[in-house]
Amino acid sequence: MMNAMKLLVAIDFSESAQSVIAEAEKLAKTLSAKVFLLHAMPPLSPIIDNVDDAATLPQPGIPFQMESLPRLSASAKEKLLEISGRMQAEGIECAIILTHNNEVEAIIEESKKNRIDMILLGSHGHGALYHLLIGSVSEGVIRKASCPVIIIPSKKQ
Repeated sequence: MMNAMKLLVAIDFSESAQSVIAEAEKLAKTLSAKVFLLHAMPPLSPIIDNVDDAATLPQPGIPFQMESLPRLSASAKEKLLEISGRMQAEGIECAIILTHNNEVEAIIEESKKNRIDMILLGSHGHGALYHLLIGSVSEGVIRKASCPVIIIPSKKQ
Protein backbone atom coordinates (compact mmCIF):
# COMPACT_ATOMS: atom_id res chain seq x y z
CA MET A 1 0.00 0.00 0.00
CA MET A 2 1.29 3.45 -0.90
CA ASN A 3 1.83 6.04 1.81
CA ALA A 4 -0.61 8.93 1.73
CA MET A 5 0.71 12.17 0.29
CA LYS A 6 1.51 14.79 2.94
CA LEU A 7 0.66 18.48 2.52
CA LEU A 8 2.12 21.15 4.79
CA VAL A 9 -0.26 24.10 4.92
CA ALA A 10 1.25 27.23 6.46
CA ILE A 11 -1.39 29.61 7.79
CA ASP A 12 -1.18 32.95 9.56
CA PHE A 13 -4.90 33.55 10.29
CA SER A 14 -5.01 36.54 7.90
CA GLU A 15 -7.88 36.99 5.42
CA SER A 16 -5.86 35.22 2.73
CA ALA A 17 -5.52 32.15 4.97
CA GLN A 18 -9.11 31.18 4.07
CA SER A 19 -8.10 30.80 0.39
CA VAL A 20 -5.13 28.66 1.38
CA ILE A 21 -7.32 26.44 3.58
CA ALA A 22 -9.94 26.06 0.83
CA GLU A 23 -7.29 25.06 -1.74
CA ALA A 24 -5.67 22.67 0.76
CA GLU A 25 -9.04 20.98 1.34
CA LYS A 26 -9.61 20.53 -2.42
CA LEU A 27 -6.11 19.16 -2.94
CA ALA A 28 -6.26 16.88 0.11
CA LYS A 29 -9.57 15.36 -1.04
CA THR A 30 -8.37 14.90 -4.63
CA LEU A 31 -5.06 13.32 -3.60
CA SER A 32 -6.30 11.58 -0.42
CA ALA A 33 -3.53 13.48 1.33
CA LYS A 34 -2.84 14.07 5.00
CA VAL A 35 -2.74 17.76 5.92
CA PHE A 36 -0.30 19.28 8.42
CA LEU A 37 -1.58 22.71 9.46
CA LEU A 38 1.34 24.88 10.54
CA HIS A 39 1.27 28.22 12.33
CA ALA A 40 4.60 29.81 13.22
CA MET A 41 4.65 32.39 15.99
CA PRO A 42 7.67 34.69 15.85
CA PRO A 43 10.41 33.69 18.30
CA LEU A 44 10.74 35.70 21.50
CA SER A 45 13.25 38.51 21.42
CA PRO A 46 16.40 38.10 23.56
CA ILE A 47 15.36 41.11 25.68
CA ILE A 48 12.09 39.43 26.65
CA ASP A 49 13.66 35.98 26.99
CA ASN A 50 16.43 36.99 29.37
CA VAL A 51 14.43 37.15 32.60
CA ASP A 52 17.46 37.41 34.95
CA ASP A 53 18.68 40.72 33.50
CA ALA A 54 15.21 42.05 32.75
CA ALA A 55 14.83 43.67 36.18
CA THR A 56 17.89 45.88 35.57
CA LEU A 57 16.70 47.07 32.15
CA PRO A 58 14.24 49.92 31.75
CA GLN A 59 11.01 48.39 30.43
CA PRO A 60 10.92 48.97 26.67
CA GLY A 61 7.54 49.51 25.01
CA ILE A 62 6.90 45.84 24.37
CA PRO A 63 3.57 45.27 22.57
CA PHE A 64 2.84 42.23 24.76
CA GLN A 65 3.95 41.02 28.17
CA MET A 66 5.35 37.58 28.97
CA GLU A 67 2.10 36.57 30.69
CA SER A 68 0.18 37.04 27.44
CA LEU A 69 2.36 34.56 25.51
CA PRO A 70 0.58 31.41 26.74
CA ARG A 71 -2.72 33.13 25.87
CA LEU A 72 -1.48 33.93 22.35
CA SER A 73 -0.34 30.32 21.90
CA ALA A 74 -3.65 29.00 23.26
CA SER A 75 -5.60 31.23 20.88
CA ALA A 76 -3.52 30.07 17.89
CA LYS A 77 -3.91 26.44 19.00
CA GLU A 78 -7.71 26.88 19.29
CA LYS A 79 -7.86 28.31 15.76
CA LEU A 80 -5.73 25.45 14.40
CA LEU A 81 -7.90 22.88 16.18
CA GLU A 82 -11.05 24.50 14.77
CA ILE A 83 -9.70 24.37 11.19
CA SER A 84 -8.41 20.83 11.76
CA GLY A 85 -11.82 19.79 13.10
CA ARG A 86 -13.58 21.17 10.01
CA MET A 87 -11.16 19.31 7.73
CA GLN A 88 -11.59 16.06 9.67
CA ALA A 89 -15.37 16.45 9.38
CA GLU A 90 -14.78 16.56 5.59
CA GLY A 91 -12.89 13.25 5.84
CA ILE A 92 -9.38 14.76 5.62
CA GLU A 93 -6.71 13.39 7.95
CA CYS A 94 -5.21 16.40 9.68
CA ALA A 95 -2.48 17.26 12.22
CA ILE A 96 -1.59 20.63 13.72
CA ILE A 97 1.83 22.16 14.35
CA LEU A 98 2.27 25.30 16.43
CA THR A 99 5.84 26.53 16.65
CA HIS A 100 7.79 29.55 17.91
CA ASN A 101 10.14 30.15 15.02
CA ASN A 102 10.81 32.33 12.00
CA GLU A 103 8.13 31.41 9.40
CA VAL A 104 10.53 30.29 6.66
CA GLU A 105 12.68 28.23 9.07
CA ALA A 106 9.57 26.66 10.66
CA ILE A 107 8.10 25.68 7.28
CA ILE A 108 11.39 24.18 6.02
CA GLU A 109 12.15 22.41 9.33
CA GLU A 110 8.67 20.87 9.64
CA SER A 111 8.57 19.87 5.97
CA LYS A 112 11.80 17.88 6.43
CA LYS A 113 10.83 16.43 9.83
CA ASN A 114 7.44 15.21 8.57
CA ARG A 115 8.66 14.17 5.08
CA ILE A 116 6.21 16.55 3.42
CA ASP A 117 5.44 16.05 -0.29
CA MET A 118 4.07 19.53 -1.01
CA ILE A 119 3.91 22.91 0.77
CA LEU A 120 0.98 25.32 0.41
CA LEU A 121 1.13 28.92 1.54
CA GLY A 122 -0.55 32.21 0.79
CA SER A 123 0.74 35.23 -1.02
CA HIS A 124 -0.07 38.55 0.63
CA GLY A 125 0.67 40.65 -2.42
CA HIS A 126 2.79 43.20 -0.53
CA GLY A 127 4.51 45.86 -2.64
CA ALA A 128 8.08 45.90 -3.94
CA LEU A 129 9.34 48.04 -1.03
CA TYR A 130 8.02 45.50 1.50
CA HIS A 131 9.82 42.69 -0.35
CA LEU A 132 13.02 44.73 -0.49
CA LEU A 133 12.98 45.53 3.24
CA ILE A 134 11.32 42.49 4.78
CA GLY A 135 11.67 39.79 2.14
CA SER A 136 8.94 37.35 1.34
CA VAL A 137 8.11 34.15 3.21
CA SER A 138 7.08 32.62 -0.13
CA GLU A 139 10.44 33.46 -1.72
CA GLY A 140 12.36 32.10 1.27
CA VAL A 141 10.39 28.85 1.27
CA ILE A 142 10.73 28.39 -2.51
CA ARG A 143 14.51 28.89 -2.27
CA LYS A 144 15.00 26.44 0.62
CA ALA A 145 12.30 23.81 0.11
CA SER A 146 13.16 20.33 -1.09
CA CYS A 147 9.60 19.64 -2.33
CA PRO A 148 7.12 21.50 -4.57
CA VAL A 149 5.65 24.73 -3.17
CA ILE A 150 2.23 26.02 -4.17
CA ILE A 151 1.56 29.73 -3.61
CA ILE A 152 -2.13 30.60 -3.25
CA PRO A 153 -2.77 34.23 -4.28
CA SER A 154 -4.82 36.36 -1.92
CA LYS A 155 -8.27 37.26 -3.30
CA LYS A 156 -7.57 41.01 -3.08
CA GLN A 157 -4.97 41.14 -5.87
